[in-house]
Amino acid sequence: MTNRSFPLICAHTGCGAAPDNTLAFFMESIALSADVAEVDLRVTEDGTVVLMHDDSPLLHELSFEQLNQLENRIKISLAYEFHTIATLDEVLGISRENGIKLNLDIKTEAVIAPVIRSIRHYEMEDLVFITGCSVGITDSHHGIKVLYNTADVLTSEVEREYVAWAHTVCEWANASGYYGLNMNYRTCRRELVEYAHMLGLVVWVYTVDDEESLNEMIRLGVDEITTNEVELLKQLKTEIG
Repeated sequence: MTNRSFPLICAHTGCGAAPDNTLAFFMESIALSADVAEVDLRVTEDGTVVLMHDDSPLLHELSFEQLNQLENRIKISLAYEFHTIATLDEVLGISRENGIKLNLDIKTEAVIAPVIRSIRHYEMEDLVFITGCSVGITDSHHGIKVLYNTADVLTSEVEREYVAWAHTVCEWANASGYYGLNMNYRTCRRELVEYAHMLGLVVWVYTVDDEESLNEMIRLGVDEITTNEVELLKQLKTEIG
């Protein structure tokens, strides 16, 4: 491991007992003392940003008030029989009160504008990071920390020329105003981490759950690890000291 700080510990949505992207999950991530909580974001017909991973025709047909009625929300998932649909504004307010950072995984370009408005309204620029769909954010919305999502799987050509690819993607992200890279941990290697850090970029990895891979990412010196095993990663942090 380098002499950098221990990676931020990010609770992957649904990492506890509560269903994905619910307020109950978010409160669990706070109770686990995670540094960051990841949430997935989509938008309803009336422009309300909601915590939700998968698309649904109902998102494009209904207002948030209509969507959040029991008979409609259970059409999306039976988990919503016992949980209402959470909004980004609710989570931003709780995040501010508790000091937990947010990884906002934006699922579609339509979500970008209302997300930026909410971040500005709550003055959350210091606690929020954006991953996922990031089209045009670094050009139009200065002061927002955006991480570029690299390819989930490397092609055989990239595997052969990994160092050249790592330099190219880091230089492009740096020139484009990105805060850093968000990567599938299986594609993250020391050459990329070291070059990214030399350029002043952070490197985040997802979704790392086994102890061997967690230790490897810690040794590489990545800046954040998204995991379903928050307690295990906290234990490793204690052991490393």
